[in-house]
Amino acid sequence: GWWPGVNIVGKEIVRFHSIIWPAMLMSLGEPVPKKCFGHGWLLLDGGKMSKSKGNVVDPYILAEQFGVDALRFFLMRTFPFGSDGNFSNELLIQTINTDLANDLGNLVSRTTAMVGKYFGGTLPALCGTWAEAVSFDTELKDLAGGLRERYAAEMDRFAPHKALEEIFKVIQRANKYIDENTPWTLAKDMEANGPRLAHVLYNLLEAARICGILLTPFMPESMDRLFSQIGADASARTWDSAAKWGGLPETAAVSKGENLFPRVDMDKALQELEAAVEAAKQAESGVELEPQLAEKVDFDTFCKSDFRAVKVKACEAVKKSEKLLKFTLDDGTGVDRQILSGIHKWYEPEELVGKTLVAIVNLPPRKMMGHESSGMLISAVHKEKGEEVLHLLMVDDAIPAGAKLC
Repeated sequence: GWWPGVNIVGKEIVRFHSIIWPAMLMSLGEPVPKKCFGHGWLLLDGGKMSKSKGNVVDPYILAEQFGVDALRFFLMRTFPFGSDGNFSNELLIQTINTDLANDLGNLVSRTTAMVGKYFGGTLPALCGTWAEAVSFDTELKDLAGGLRERYAAEMDRFAPHKALEEIFKVIQRANKYIDENTPWTLAKDMEANGPRLAHVLYNLLEAARICGILLTPFMPESMDRLFSQIGADASARTWDSAAKWGGLPETAAVSKGENLFPRVDMDKALQELEAAVEAAKQAESGVELEPQLAEKVDFDTFCKSDFRAVKVKACEAVKKSEKLLKFTLDDGTGVDRQILSGIHKWYEPEELVGKTLVAIVNLPPRKMMGHESSGMLISAVHKEKGEEVLHLLMVDDAIPAGAKLC
């Protein structure tokens, strides 16, 4: 991408964007970029992705499967800017499960559920403060309160993976904070411990709010849902509000919605991805195949069909027919066999003379345009972009006429 002052490109074309592109801009009197950043490649099995190699990963399929937010997060979280990164579907799913489902999703889900269970979805006023000094509180507040500054420093260095690392230090600390305070134990005596429980839950919501603001550039849609669940209004979602602890209204309306990031079943997801990739390939090529028959045929029934190699002695178009070709065939019996086939759309008669084909020879004879057809030639058929495509089955000419296929 390009905008005045900064140019971000693939590392293999830095020369063009550092020399030729600025020269073109200068010739037009336009401002030139002051910095040019080259990002690395995504590798697959250690090699650069390439359409010519056929080893590309389709981001649209991944986004459809896991969501744009999760995909964008994975790329920014996993691969340092400027360095190459080795992509795999397994690593993507593992990152979603570890960071998004287990850490972030679990934090929001547990906290909102407890606010609903213990306080009916609204914490009491003054829950944001606690008179006594508690080390757990101080550690979480200090870590989250200074997060924006650490995050901004890493983003200014074009190190989004490091910025995300700082966010997840806070998320992991917040999950530890739950275990340190054991809210479910406090809830056993609400009269004595209710105020402390409310303060603990407020701290968790506030930590989630600050992290949500800083995660917004990576996962905007998911963070909108996070803010709705923790009750953060527009004023509590701003960049400025992320620099200060306590921006979430104490009596914000909290609701436990659907899990932000459900855990992904690795095996099932990989199977679904494989099927989606195959379907996309077929859609791109326009190939449509007849579904396989579900009804099973026993072996004896199959053996009743007599398939034989036949050699084309002569072939001609049937008069007054646009489709039919009339074949004179050597089927190994010493007596010529005549078969008619509606394949003139795909083949001219002269190109088939001398070819070795496959025919089923024990079908009852039938009349076609006044000619008798004794058998049927075997073809492979499919559709491409809605049009039927046919390939006559041709076999090795070394196979003698009359050889049985089994």
